[in-house]
Amino acid sequence: MKILKVLLSGLMLLPLLTFGQGVTVSTDSGLDVVLGGEVELEFIDVEGAGGFANQDLTYQKVRNRSPHMRIDMAVLSARVNYSENLYYQIEFRFDDESAYVDKQYARLNVPSINTKFEMGKNRPFVSRKRQSEGYPLAGTAFWKGREAHVNSETEIKLGENGKLIGGLSFAMKRPLGTDDAAEDKSFKMMVYDDYEPKNGQTFEYGVKAGVDIAGVSLLGWYFMGELIDDWDWKASLKQSLAPYSNMGDETDISHYWMGGRAGYNIAGLNLVGEYIQAQDGLLTREGAYGEASYSMKAPSFLKSKSITLLGRNGFLNLKSKKNSAGEELTWAYLSEAMSWDRQMTTLSAMLEINDNLTLKFEHYILGETTGSEIESSVDDDQTLMQINFRF
Repeated sequence: MKILKVLLSGLMLLPLLTFGQGVTVSTDSGLDVVLGGEVELEFIDVEGAGGFANQDLTYQKVRNRSPHMRIDMAVLSARVNYSENLYYQIEFRFDDESAYVDKQYARLNVPSINTKFEMGKNRPFVSRKRQSEGYPLAGTAFWKGREAHVNSETEIKLGENGKLIGGLSFAMKRPLGTDDAAEDKSFKMMVYDDYEPKNGQTFEYGVKAGVDIAGVSLLGWYFMGELIDDWDWKASLKQSLAPYSNMGDETDISHYWMGGRAGYNIAGLNLVGEYIQAQDGLLTREGAYGEASYSMKAPSFLKSKSITLLGRNGFLNLKSKKNSAGEELTWAYLSEAMSWDRQMTTLSAMLEINDNLTLKFEHYILGETTGSEIESSVDDDQTLMQINFRF
């Protein structure tokens, strides 16, 4: 009954929204500029009582656990076409608290060598475009954050239905930071954050290779470099994780992350599996997920384009370590949410009204290991209803 009320309240908003197409402007210099954007208006309900009386400020960094509505993001984008094979894209992002340049990059296509080059600030070239609003835990931790990079991607055709994929990347390493596991912002997890200049900045080198044949895809990658000295190991690891200094040389700045993804896409069915392992100094993490989605034509009475149903289950863990005395270390502490082992199941139904308007209804079932005998997990399952419109 509660979810039904949420759906009805969202549908009442539809007549208030108007949509258009991207606008192309021709400048006096002969360049075409394409203007567009996207806005997400959403309702969030989080398991667990809200209000000051239900907060434990010694460990729970609560923003708002009560049901609430918000503009999750508003994006204005501009794409400047310099030629058939060269363009520059910039995206400005606005939310309830700030406005900033989210992405900006130039892309050059060289057809003679089947290669595209990109320079600027964007996600790593192994990221994937998600269908649901919620990211998989491994995606949030490793490839959601924006980096400053120069990369290349080459595709070699294999007959009519196949291709080989290869790529190289040189990037400014992203700092270790925190982000939300889903929509609620109370219990943040450790992630590779958006790039910003740091004293002691280091670099990251990456390579990827894969194949895509008749709907079956395989992709593998490896990134390596060094921790930002001393932001990553001192501020993000030593000061944030209690047992870190007892594991060995706390100034270790070794860094890599590697993974693989397999997919199958046919007749509206899309299956994806992914695994990632990462080493940051003395800290080893691993994450994986499996995802299945199916898109179908919407029933005529809905006056819509399509319906997509999606289910995903995944985890993100800090692998166990031993200290210098050979004793097994426990990472998770109730006061250090960034160190918890996590599991998340995502259930999503997406109704695409037309090319510019989509409704998303999602539920996130979260579990975690807090390291506390008193409170081994927290109440933080979440329900989301979102109206996404593009123009």
